[in-house]
Amino acid sequence: GILATCTEHGVEVLPTTPTFLRMMLMSGLVPDQVPSSLRIITYGTERMDQPTLDQLCELLPEVDFRQTFGMSELGIVRVKSESRKSLFMKVGGEGVETRVVEEVLQIRSANRMLGYLNAPSPFDADGWYDTKDVVEERDGFYKVVGRTSEVINVGGLKFMASEIERVALTYEGISLVKVYGKDNPITGQHAEIIVQPKNSDDFDKVAFKKHLSEHLQNHMVPRKILVEQVEVGHRHKRS
Repeated sequence: GILATCTEHGVEVLPTTPTFLRMMLMSGLVPDQVPSSLRIITYGTERMDQPTLDQLCELLPEVDFRQTFGMSELGIVRVKSESRKSLFMKVGGEGVETRVVEEVLQIRSANRMLGYLNAPSPFDADGWYDTKDVVEERDGFYKVVGRTSEVINVGGLKFMASEIERVALTYEGISLVKVYGKDNPITGQHAEIIVQPKNSDDFDKVAFKKHLSEHLQNHMVPRKILVEQVEVGHRHKRS
């Protein structure tokens, strides 16, 4: 496996994705099978969740975790994580400008692609690129909280699927969750959730629904709870 190869060759830097790191945690190989030579683990290409990062930092105190950020249109841009335990990052560097428009990160870079063949330009007239990443900003650092496609609109009240996922993961015994919006003939949309408990036999759906109701506004509470295996992807989280 990858960790065995890293041990064999004394690898110090391991580029990964959040999905890979979640699966590594679920395998039970951390921390015992992680080579002592490893100094830095980078993660990118999809959104990381705080519970996974917290668990990794606790299990691997000697490893520095660093976030990466890039896209085909702009290439890899320089990123500085606020700290090894933080999902906030500073995006920029020479020739790179950033701004937030309606909570969405936009980037203008001197080093970017010209465009796509026989397709509209992905840049506006002033050269800004809409990343479609919804971000939270703090002291010049950004945290990606979701994609514009993940916004759920219930009767004009908008929220991110990740807001519900964070609350769901605080319920004991949850391994993975996925929240998504479904069309609703009255409110336009409503939220639904897929839950993968650590032990399905012990999972109390009624108690879980009560937990969500106590910690979420009414319009955010999922109208359907499905208990099944969650396909691992960019929004799926591990407690």
